[in-house]
Amino acid sequence: MSDITTALAYSTDSAGMHPSHTLPIKLRAIAEAGFTQAELGFPDLEAYAEQEFPGYRKLDDRGHGDLDKLVQAAEKIKRLCDDLGLSVLAVHPFAQFEGYEDAQKRAIGFEKAAAWFQVLKALDCQMLQVGSTPDASTSSDYDVIARDLRQLADEAANQNPPIRIAYEMWAWGAHVNTWEDIWEVCKRVDRPNFGLCLDTFQICARAYADPTVANGLLQNPPEGSAILHLASSLKALASTVSPEKIFYFQISDGSRRVSPDALKKSAEEQGISPLYAWSNAWRPVPYMDEVCPKSSGESWGGYLPVLDVCDAVLRTGWRGPWSYEVFYEEDMSKEDKDVPTRWTTAARDSHKLLVKHLKERGY
Repeated sequence: MSDITTALAYSTDSAGMHPSHTLPIKLRAIAEAGFTQAELGFPDLEAYAEQEFPGYRKLDDRGHGDLDKLVQAAEKIKRLCDDLGLSVLAVHPFAQFEGYEDAQKRAIGFEKAAAWFQVLKALDCQMLQVGSTPDASTSSDYDVIARDLRQLADEAANQNPPIRIAYEMWAWGAHVNTWEDIWEVCKRVDRPNFGLCLDTFQICARAYADPTVANGLLQNPPEGSAILHLASSLKALASTVSPEKIFYFQISDGSRRVSPDALKKSAEEQGISPLYAWSNAWRPVPYMDEVCPKSSGESWGGYLPVLDVCDAVLRTGWRGPWSYEVFYEEDMSKEDKDVPTRWTTAARDSHKLLVKHLKERGY
C-alpha cells in the first residue's frame, strides 16, 4: 500500500488454474502475500460450490441453476474472507450482456444479473465487473449499448446494499474494445454507480501490441511506431477520463514467449480471437523476471509498457484500488501446490517495484 493506491487486490483466478488450486487455498495465498482485497472470479466460486455440494448445477445464461447452493457457498467464502482479513473488491466476469436488439435476449441478461446480485450480497461485495461483449451479433450503436448498461446500473443501484458497475474494455470485444469506447459508453450511461475498470493489458493490446506478428508490436500506426501510438493514446486518456469514473485498475503484463503461429493455432482451436487466447494464457506480472526469475534462466517474456499506462491513469488525478489479474497457463495449470503462493508473492513484489518507479517519476 502507498499513497498511490487506496487498496490492493489480487484476482482469485490468477492464483492457479489446476483443480487442486481451490478457492480457499487461493484466498489464503492472497492474504498471506499481504493483499487486503480479492477480486473474485465467478468460475472459482462455482467450482467451490461443486466441491461443497456434490451434484451442484451451475448457473446458465439466465442465472438458472442451484442458486441457493451458490449463495450458501458465497456465504462460506465471506466467512473465510473475514477470518483472513480480506474483503471482495469485485466479482467478474459478467459478460455477453449489452447491445442485443432482441427483447428475449435482453431479458435473459437481466435475469442473470438478478441471480448474480444475490451472490454479491452473500459475499458482501458492492461491485460487479462487466466485460465488453465479444458477440458480433450485438449492436455497435453506443446509445443501444448504453441503454442496456444504464438499466443494469439502475437495477444494481436498487440492491441492498447498492452495487456499482465497473465496465471493462476487452481487447477482443466486438464493438467496444478501447478505452475511448468505454469512456464514450460511460458518458452515455450517465449514472453515478457506473464507471470503468481500466486494465494495463487491455489498453496495450489495442494501442501498442500485436501478438500475431513477429515483433509483437502494432503494425503501421499513424504515428509511425507502436510506442508513439501508445504515447498519443495515453496522453489523451490522462486529459479525458474523469478520475471519479475509474472504479478500479487492473494490472498485468503481456508475454512474447508464445509464437504468432502457435497463438493463432490455439485461438482457432478454441474458436476465439487471438487476443483472447493471448489474454487467457500469457499475462505475467510486470517485472516478473526480476521478482520471480526462472531457475532455467529463461524469461517470462513480458514486454508491455505497463509503467507508462499506470503513469497515464494516475495523471487523471485518480487514486483508488489496484488489482492484479494475471494469467500464465504454462505455469499456473501445473499440479503444483506452490503456484498460488508463487504468483501472489510475485504480484506483491511487482507492485513494490511499480510504486518505486512511479515515485521516481514524481508521484
